[in-house]
Amino acid sequence: MHAASVFTRLRRWFHDRPLPADALFAAALFATYASTLAVVIDAADASEQQFGLHEIGMLALSLAPIAFRRKWLWLAVAGTLAALAGAIVFDQPWLAGDNGFTWLILTYTAAAHRPLPRALVIAGAVWIPVTLSVLLYFWPVYAGETATGGAIITLLNLAMAATACFVGTVMRSRRRKFTELSERARFAEERQEALAAQAVADEQRRIARELHDVVAHHISVIGVMSEGAKRVLRTDPEAAEDALTTVNQTARTALREMRDILTVLRQGRDEGGSADLEPQPTVDSLRALVAQTKDAGLPVRYTVRGEEYPLPTGVSLAVYRIAQEALTNTIKHAGPQARAGVVVDYGDNEFRISVGDSGHGAPVVSGFSGGHGLIGMRERATLYGGSLEAGPRPGGGYLVEARFPKNAHLQGVTR
Repeated sequence: MHAASVFTRLRRWFHDRPLPADALFAAALFATYASTLAVVIDAADASEQQFGLHEIGMLALSLAPIAFRRKWLWLAVAGTLAALAGAIVFDQPWLAGDNGFTWLILTYTAAAHRPLPRALVIAGAVWIPVTLSVLLYFWPVYAGETATGGAIITLLNLAMAATACFVGTVMRSRRRKFTELSERARFAEERQEALAAQAVADEQRRIARELHDVVAHHISVIGVMSEGAKRVLRTDPEAAEDALTTVNQTARTALREMRDILTVLRQGRDEGGSADLEPQPTVDSLRALVAQTKDAGLPVRYTVRGEEYPLPTGVSLAVYRIAQEALTNTIKHAGPQARAGVVVDYGDNEFRISVGDSGHGAPVVSGFSGGHGLIGMRERATLYGGSLEAGPRPGGGYLVEARFPKNAHLQGVTR
């Protein structure tokens, strides 16, 4: 693992610094070629062939353009053409042959790192002078053969040039495809992170709604009961004690529900954590909610219609929270003489819950219709394919009614 990491960093370093990388590549070619020629000449025992400093210098000049192949490609082309001209002027045919490695590498580089039209222009700038020098100078002067032999050598050179160009084109295509795949992977990763962040934000909004429902309802009950206990504290101590007992129980219930919700939030951030949590409230919990509301001083009538059937957990929780929010607003706004009713209707095609009151207190618009309570209830209903209507009743009071399809399920709504 460590060796792979070192290799990756080294590869990235050379990729970001093409000039030093190509210079090392040219030096490696020079060392390999020079040692090979020295061994071959020594094995041939040809005293007329010497491999001295002059030959080493000429070989270095022929391979030097490779060091500039990616940084300054046209400079490298000019350098190799200058080496070819030097081989003709100084009558060094073997130097032109040694320069063949440079021609092939520059052709490959042009195809691998330049668009195809520019690569063909660069290849032509290299191989046209090479072909002309072979046909018009090196082959007639040193080989003394017919034009057929020169044509064969030329065809071989062009075949090698075409091969180098083809390999370079394939590498360029693979590099471009790899870049596209990397961009797609990066985009997919960023999108996944965005979706995860959106999911976290949605969950935070859900938890915020849960906290709002819990706190608003229980604090409203506590406020009403404490005010009632204050009024009858001197005249009716027993009634005041009952009211304060309800306040105590309501406060404990609120704290427990808030602790459970926050524990769920904390558990989501702590892997492997487990919490002994009470189940979330459901439609079956509405009777306890109605009883608690009665204890707060609001007469409530609870009615169930139709044959009961199980609801999805999310829908059941949404129904409970809608009823809780509606009763909370009734306590706050309906007035001292108000009465309320909760109707749960298990219909054949849809499930319906209605919460109405007969209050004549403060207008609900300021605290309910345009506030976060109604928005939260409507979001809960819409999330499961349902609908919610809320507004004043013709005979007075206020009505909140939510409808859910019988086969309600979580909808793929965007926020």
